[in-house]
Amino acid sequence: MKNLLYIGWIGFNNLGDELLWNIFKEKCGEFLDVKEFEITPSVPGVDLKSLEKYDMVILGGGSLLLPGYLQILQKALHQGKPVAIWGSGIDWIEKKNLDLLENNQLKSMEQNFKQKDVEVLEEVIEKASFVGVRGPLTKKAIEIMLGTEKAKKVKIIGDPGLLLKKPNLTNKKEKIIGINWGTTFNRLYGGNEAKVEDQLVMAAKELIKSGYKIMIYTVWGNDIPHCERLYKKINDSQNVILDKNLYKEKKLMEKLSQCMGTINFKLHANYLSFTAKVPAVALGYRFKIFDNAASLGLQHLVVSTDSQQLTKEILERVAIIEKDEAKIIAQYNAAKKQYSPLLESLFTNGYL
Repeated sequence: MKNLLYIGWIGFNNLGDELLWNIFKEKCGEFLDVKEFEITPSVPGVDLKSLEKYDMVILGGGSLLLPGYLQILQKALHQGKPVAIWGSGIDWIEKKNLDLLENNQLKSMEQNFKQKDVEVLEEVIEKASFVGVRGPLTKKAIEIMLGTEKAKKVKIIGDPGLLLKKPNLTNKKEKIIGINWGTTFNRLYGGNEAKVEDQLVMAAKELIKSGYKIMIYTVWGNDIPHCERLYKKINDSQNVILDKNLYKEKKLMEKLSQCMGTINFKLHANYLSFTAKVPAVALGYRFKIFDNAASLGLQHLVVSTDSQQLTKEILERVAIIEKDEAKIIAQYNAAKKQYSPLLESLFTNGYL
């Protein structure tokens, strides 16, 4: 029996991270002999400092390319255990550095990775049996730290959310825009969550004027009070539904499938929307949203939360969705087709 440790931000009832873990489990069931493997998720209570009982450590999907998690992988390597990185990404890069990175002008990542952290990253990438990252901006950041030669081993494999299976959808689309709102405790581009919320209220009111209904939904329990506040501020119970249920991914995709489009704060809400064949506008609140959109070729659907014209930009993106719905879904499906075999190669090519 081979014991695999899957590291993710799980056990906190955040739908995005939980669905990545569910996808990993599902793929293990699909490709591995269940009698030969035991998989342990890093839920609270699992001691990540004590790795003796595991035969392999996998850093799973999410924004987990952080010094602390990389040190766990390094420790596993020092104990002679194989490690893999599966669709993880970098996050927390300041907006000005994101802009520089996108224009190939960023020279250093020292704000996020000190020299000792870079050394850990270098060792982990050199010795890991599989290194697949979420998006091209994560790869670029690694190249800045290690140089292009040492970063050659890093493959862009997309976010594991791309492996979500489409449920049988019977809903007919109605003139509804889904809005996923919540909190990141003010750690977002522009540093002003309240301002973003007010701009979102204005956008919702404009959408209602143009004939839309609004469905506010959540993917994390901590976000519910923020969704309630958004609902109260829009103040239009005739045209706004507040759905506070924390659905599992399949049920939520069924709900979203009746929308014409969605506007999403949390990253994996976009994947649930696209999988339900509903185009999604992403609120670009941190680096990971831009990295993710770049991996899908859908950067034009991101609105940065530090925008001075947030309402206007949201409405412009909704207009793009109205005009290009089929084209957007085709682009998402092309990314899914491109990355799915790369994501599955962890299971199919004998790495585990």
